[in-house]
Amino acid sequence: MNAYHLTMFMFISPLSLLAGDLVDLPISTVEAEHQIGTAALSRKAAEVELKARTESVPALSQASISGDERSIVLRKVVISLPERSVREVKPDTEAFSAEALRQFREAQVLEPVNLRLSSMVYGGEYSELTLSLGSERYSVWTNVDYTYLPFLGDFETDVRCYTYNGFNYRIDREAELNNATIARLHGYRYESHWKQPPIRFSSEEPEYVVVTEDARTVPDEVYRQLDDLMTYYLARQDALRIEYLNAKELQAARERYKAANPEVPQDIVLNFSRVSEPEGQEAK
Repeated sequence: MNAYHLTMFMFISPLSLLAGDLVDLPISTVEAEHQIGTAALSRKAAEVELKARTESVPALSQASISGDERSIVLRKVVISLPERSVREVKPDTEAFSAEALRQFREAQVLEPVNLRLSSMVYGGEYSELTLSLGSERYSVWTNVDYTYLPFLGDFETDVRCYTYNGFNYRIDREAELNNATIARLHGYRYESHWKQPPIRFSSEEPEYVVVTEDARTVPDEVYRQLDDLMTYYLARQDALRIEYLNAKELQAARERYKAANPEVPQDIVLNFSRVSEPEGQEAK
């Protein structure tokens, strides 16, 4: 493991690119619009059905609260509560036999790991990761494009089960240049968010570098989590890319649908009831 003495310490770990799984093709614009339109119609039908069921319950009284665009209708109803029943539960001693417990203990259980990671992607050229381990945070630079990281979800290795939690941001070089030009034309100074990696990566093969501002030792657990993440991500990068493209297509279709079908505010109808009335007061 090499250390590079600049103004900080860096440790490089190359990774081999694994073959990706077979993935579906991206959805077309027509298919995206069909999915969004169908989902919208289903949602509206469900709302109509729910309102009808709500209003079908006889109301003792009701009141309306007017809002800017819609009203809230409160309907006091009477509901029948199911009778409580007590059921004796007898332990199943056979299910917890010594043999069953022994087999359970011997079974391989994946180690749960909470992967806390945020990423800043610079135009798809390289990425800056921030990995949190305990109370410590580690800065990581890599030549891997982590644009599709939000679609990673939970994943498993042979011995671990990772739960991914984090944020993903993307900065485009051209957009930053345009922002700087516009600011300059209006007499303002624009501080670009674009950053360069602290080193030049040795090849086009996937690599990452852990950066520390002092001579502290980077725990092996940091490298293990990064290796597991990158191995899994690279093996499924094509599939994640498809999910990313489909999400963008669906979002664009959703915006077009909303523009063509403006939402008409509907009143909100709520039923409520009291389990018991105050003493001396009957339900009204």
